Amino acid sequence: AADVRLGEGSVRLRRIQVANPDAPMTNLVEAEDVVADFLIAPLLEKKVVVETLAVRGVRFGTPRTTSGALDRPSPATGRIYRDVSQWANRIRIPPLSLEGLRAVIDVDAISPDSLRTLQEARALRRRTDSLRTAWTDRLAALNPEPRIDSTAALVARLRSADPVRLGIPGLTSLAGSARATLTTFGEFRGRLGALDGAVRGGVDDLAGELSRLAEARRSDYAYARGLLKVPSLSGPDLSPALFGESALEWVKPLLYWMRVVEEYLPPGLRPSRYAGPSRARRPGTTVRFPSQDAYPKFLLAVGVLDLTLGGEGVQAGRYTARLTDLTSDPAIVRRPLTLAAERSEAARGPRQLRLAAVLDHVAAPIRDSVDVLVRGIGLPTVTVGSVGARLHLGDGATDLTFRRAGERISARWVWRSSTVRWERLGGRVGGQDPGVARPPDRPIGRPPSGAEAAAWAQDLLWRTVSALTEVEIEVGLGGTVSRPSLSVRSDVGDALAQSLRRELGREIEDAERRVRAEVDRLIEPQVTAARGAFDAVRSDVQERVAAHLEQARALEAQLQQELTRLTRGLPAGVRIP
Repeated sequence: AADVRLGEGSVRLRRIQVANPDAPMTNLVEAEDVVADFLIAPLLEKKVVVETLAVRGVRFGTPRTTSGALDRPSPATGRIYRDVSQWANRIRIPPLSLEGLRAVIDVDAISPDSLRTLQEARALRRRTDSLRTAWTDRLAALNPEPRIDSTAALVARLRSADPVRLGIPGLTSLAGSARATLTTFGEFRGRLGALDGAVRGGVDDLAGELSRLAEARRSDYAYARGLLKVPSLSGPDLSPALFGESALEWVKPLLYWMRVVEEYLPPGLRPSRYAGPSRARRPGTTVRFPSQDAYPKFLLAVGVLDLTLGGEGVQAGRYTARLTDLTSDPAIVRRPLTLAAERSEAARGPRQLRLAAVLDHVAAPIRDSVDVLVRGIGLPTVTVGSVGARLHLGDGATDLTFRRAGERISARWVWRSSTVRWERLGGRVGGQDPGVARPPDRPIGRPPSGAEAAAWAQDLLWRTVSALTEVEIEVGLGGTVSRPSLSVRSDVGDALAQSLRRELGREIEDAERRVRAEVDRLIEPQVTAARGAFDAVRSDVQERVAAHLEQARALEAQLQQELTRLTRGLPAGVRIP
């Protein structure tokens, strides 16, 4: 229902529901009562300036009786949703499989063409050979040996010259020849120095590329290891396999709303484009150029919200929130959007809630910060398919910290609970089936072989996780707006890694040794060739150029010294050509 009173500048709305685009039968938010007081004058310019807004009875995640899906969603919303979905589809969730540990390891599955080290080693060798040819050609063009030999001969001649026997004419001629040689030899030494600098810089770059082959080798180890489905023995590597899918679902709405806020709260005075009104001819496009002195297209100066969280019914938990300066034109308002929320009163529901957000879109670059702390709230249930279990987190706590500065984003979302309950998919809850004896422990590093390997592996995973009563899951978001990155860490992954190290350490270590040996066999010839080409360039070209340059500098100094000695006794006024 809506009660609109234009003359009084007020609007009252009841039972507003906003559907979740991902789940059209569920509301993102629902409000019982919304009262707004707005300015009348901006309406004449088709602009909305709300002075105060009061919202009561806000609830989240409520069911709908009819679908909220839109037949024609806005192009911007659809584009943002597709971008976020495409990012999520590019995230690779590592598998967790123990079934192949006792099987024969097929090293032929490692494709040489997929090894990064091979590609980089070949590229390094080609570049090394190309640089060697170019530097050798430049050195040959300088032809340093004859120049150095002739200059050395001239220095020897100057040393043996007797000024008294030469006389002034002979001394003047010899000094003039020496000075001309000194000039041309200085130019040659400069070109040789430039070549030496280029060779040194190029060799340093090649050395850096050569050192990066070690990183490529580690990447190839991980690639080959993944092909063999050998599980990792480290907690951080296991956590994405356990909770990666759930983390994606938690983070996607955060990215979606971040992009929506950027779309509808653009920084600066940028023109906005809208489809023109329907008419017989083409509707065209309406372009609005905002002015610093005009009203914004939309402004909510102050909004007060009454929220209900943490249970069913309005009595479950009441919280208040205050919103200021929500506008479609932040550059006109010149103030950032602020949002703060906290618990007011509640018989049930979260024991503590704090939310603080500042969205500064007044000018580029955008600067956003959001901090959320909730204690005593019902946390979601997580299906851990790789373990074959469902994790009921129960009542716990969640903390969210989000920062954005321009294109760079950083977020940390933590879920904690000490009241977890594990349910094995198929009916077992919290441990073994009643009346079913636990199989005896096998010797360390001796998993079963044959048909029972899969059952043994699943039982190992279940025994490990079902003993946990406290769980912490941390989801990290980094990178840029267009290329975000996801990380997942949990103490469940740590516990599972310890169990794997205890039960499977010897098997996994043996498998990894065989994998590394096969990768080394495939890449070592190319790495050795690249290293040999680099050593050849350094010894054959760099050392030769450096030796010639050192000789040239020494000869130039000696030539200058002998020329000074010979001309020191010339009478004043005698000019050396």
